[in-house]
Amino acid sequence: MLLAIDIGNTCIDIGLLAGDEIVCLHKFPTAPPADAGLQRLLAALATPPIGAVIGSVVAKLGTAYAAACRDFSSGPVLQAHNTWDWGLQIDYDDPARIGVDRLAAAAAAYRAAPAGQAVMVVDAGTALTVDAIDAEGTFRGGVITPGLRLGLNALSANTSFLPQVELAATTPLLGKNTADGLRSGALHGSAALVEGLCTRMAAALDTPVAIFLTGGDGPLLHPHIAAVHMCAPDLVLRGLALAYERRTA
Repeated sequence: MLLAIDIGNTCIDIGLLAGDEIVCLHKFPTAPPADAGLQRLLAALATPPIGAVIGSVVAKLGTAYAAACRDFSSGPVLQAHNTWDWGLQIDYDDPARIGVDRLAAAAAAYRAAPAGQAVMVVDAGTALTVDAIDAEGTFRGGVITPGLRLGLNALSANTSFLPQVELAATTPLLGKNTADGLRSGALHGSAALVEGLCTRMAAALDTPVAIFLTGGDGPLLHPHIAAVHMCAPDLVLRGLALAYERRTA
């Protein structure tokens, strides 16, 4: 099995893949490998991974996780880079500045999309990103905006009277109190933002579009966004695995 690790600003996703199937998935708060329990997880495996691929948007943690994986892996341990071959053409001012998480998710979504369709990848994490890949497989860029929880935290931290609240899946559209108003803004406001952006991007690409939803808050948003082709919280892990296969072929 291949070990894939997605290190985000808030959470770390660790998956074991056998071919296209993720047979084991763990999520930890973002922390050094020893603190996140990676070594305990790897030590408990009956068979060492055949290799590992790490994608990180947090400086230094990628290197630390790669070093930890080398003690347990029977094959190459690689840190993904945005200059790798992701199976996409890149139409971006400076490709070396695109987050590897965005590229990995885009690569996995494009592979899974129906033939002849453009792809929109919505990643609802610390940041909320919406990226467009055209029907020919060119990454055309996208939008970056604060994620649901980051927006709530910013309102609480930068105002005198708005409280800190937690997200809730059953939030009413019309909040009857301040807390529900904040929750509705985060949940329904983000869903409306995503739908509006996807509509505009689809019009710009002038082709049928498949929308893929991923990220830690993807399942919360999913019921509130029309026409989602697939909600796949593990999309980045799958894209990292695809890039690893190309890199080691």
